[in-house]
Amino acid sequence: MALSLAELPPDILSEILSRLPIKTLFACRSVCKTFLNLTFSDPPVNFLHSSDTAQSLIIQFGDLHKPTRLIHLVDSELDTSFGSVERVLLKPMFEIPKYPAKYFKKYRLYAGTEDKFVLVNSCNGLLYFAERGVCERSFVCNPITDEYVTLLEFNEENNERQLTMGSWFGFSPAENQYKVLRLFSTLTGKAWQVGFRQEFWAQVHVVGSDSWRYLEDKPFSEYLSWNTCSVFLNGTVNWLCKYPELSKFIIFFDFQKEKFGEILPPSSFGIDQRISRQSMSIGVLGGYLCVTDVAEHFDIWVMKEYGCQESWRKQFTIDTTIPTGEPLRGPFRPLQTLQDGKILMIWLECALVCYNPENKRFRFFEFIGVESLGKAVPYTPSFLRLKDALMVDNVMVQNITSRASGSG
Repeated sequence: MALSLAELPPDILSEILSRLPIKTLFACRSVCKTFLNLTFSDPPVNFLHSSDTAQSLIIQFGDLHKPTRLIHLVDSELDTSFGSVERVLLKPMFEIPKYPAKYFKKYRLYAGTEDKFVLVNSCNGLLYFAERGVCERSFVCNPITDEYVTLLEFNEENNERQLTMGSWFGFSPAENQYKVLRLFSTLTGKAWQVGFRQEFWAQVHVVGSDSWRYLEDKPFSEYLSWNTCSVFLNGTVNWLCKYPELSKFIIFFDFQKEKFGEILPPSSFGIDQRISRQSMSIGVLGGYLCVTDVAEHFDIWVMKEYGCQESWRKQFTIDTTIPTGEPLRGPFRPLQTLQDGKILMIWLECALVCYNPENKRFRFFEFIGVESLGKAVPYTPSFLRLKDALMVDNVMVQNITSRASGSG
């Protein structure tokens, strides 16, 4: 007699579920207790959904100055098959939780400050959000388990004026620790006065600890001119230095070694590529670091061995005149390679586009009711409870849905 799904061994059932689209799998949790218990087992049978079969995006619409509080999961909605334009209607996955009104009174913040959390990056199925406001709060969440943890705030010391460049969330596999990197500068005196000084610093917070720690290895001062877009790969965060007058090309930070480093451009890069750096973008394709340049065509360079300048390869040359007959100006930022070999990219930081290398055609996606794309990051969901994922006990885990729906 055939077995029912509930009677299948957990490892076989887990393998079956891991091949489903994320939203389908998410809905399966409501079918029966067996499915629910499987996704939240301790330890879970298959805590990280298969990145080989399910490729998703997390999108926050709006822009850095006015991001929306609604976060969307793009899983199976994108039809990359035919036509040049597809209109897509998305339903939000969750809403960024609100903080209590008394919190804003404490910091004398203006109304609307609670809407300034920006999606920074995804790491092992967890999402990191940071605020560029007065108190520079941040939190990490697992939208699949409906949980989030508020992280330790940054502290100003010695009454120094601090200007935060940004913060990023990463993982050190050797230490089994999640960390937050913060880059900032301190200002002494007035800019127009003798004695004015600006120094650049880096701090690291180990999630679960009660402090921020200064790093001996300081960030390059040229960071002030770096573009805000960063990509994560194998325990590192990488930035492309956008301005041609800078001596650096790509700067990275290693979360395990807690060191900054530099990646050199392809040795064949000439003066044209160095001058056009403002039109370049950085991304990750197929697990490799890549950069793009822009003209009437643009090239995608892939680094086959991370950190090795000799391993740069020109993998794609894409003609941008094909969709309209006129060149599409502006940078294309690679997001991910799809299962069928198509490339998903962001154009001009405002449009999602899919490129098919076989027929050399573009397909643009318009999101209904949305003016600005905002931030999009590749995402492989995890069904680990947040405390188990972070591997710490001394954090207060809260529910996203209840806080998001509360009035504060």
